[in-house]
Amino acid sequence: MPATKTTTQPYPPGTEWTFTSRRNPSFTQTTQLVLYPEPDGSAMSDDYLPDEADAATLWRKWVNQYAVTYHQRYPDKYRLGEVPIFWAVTKPSFGGVFEAAPHAPNVLSEDFLTHYTHPTHAKNGEPINWARLLVMDKAWNDTGADKGGFIQEATGWKPAPLQSRMDFVTVGRAAGLYVPDLR
Repeated sequence: MPATKTTTQPYPPGTEWTFTSRRNPSFTQTTQLVLYPEPDGSAMSDDYLPDEADAATLWRKWVNQYAVTYHQRYPDKYRLGEVPIFWAVTKPSFGGVFEAAPHAPNVLSEDFLTHYTHPTHAKNGEPINWARLLVMDKAWNDTGADKGGFIQEATGWKPAPLQSRMDFVTVGRAAGLYVPDLR
């Protein structure tokens, strides 16, 4: 057995993809793409800045206002402690591309492939493997105030590519954060 194993890894930072607009076939882009996760309700941070509410404070508000309600509202769909994660494909800078991620759960109808052709690797022409795209890091501190960034900042956690749900109880407890008794 070899001393080191090789496995399929996420694409390295800086990997560029080429794709064309379906609406305007003369418009082709070559750019980096990343997956952008948004646990439902985490956009509540749009109402704050990091110097107004720290990550742990927003975590507590989010858990109480949004996270605990999914199982109550949809007991056949969500287990106690689960929150859906919505996914988009964007550029690391957010400029010009922001569409629902293909193959992601919770996509209502249109996604990236509705608007663009299937991306191919800019150097070798390999079709993209959506599960290998990097998941965008989100900050909630003096260097960044990303929508929902308080979750990663408070917990150190971010979802795996296209993960459908977040178990906020497990993540919160692992990080030593507030989690209500959900019996």
